Amino acid sequence: MDHLLLELESSNSRFQHKLKNRHPALTPHDLRLCTYLKSNLSTKEIALLLNITPDSVKKAKHRLRKKLRLTPDEHFSF
Repeated sequence: MDHLLLELESSNSRFQHKLKNRHPALTPHDLRLCTYLKSNLSTKEIALLLNITPDSVKKAKHRLRKKLRLTPDEHFSF
């Protein structure tokens, strides 16, 4: 599992850098969540990786939408 996390984050470091430049208010946790969303992981899979509940992931997605200024019906498109 740790190997998967390292692989995902290292392969997407350029993506995270660009995203951070466009949205400087994003935290490291937000960037990690964006990486997982870009990798098409489900809410349950993200919850397992972050060791939080699926409801916490949903709340984090909601906060991320606000930071990225997306409406509730818009999908994340990275």
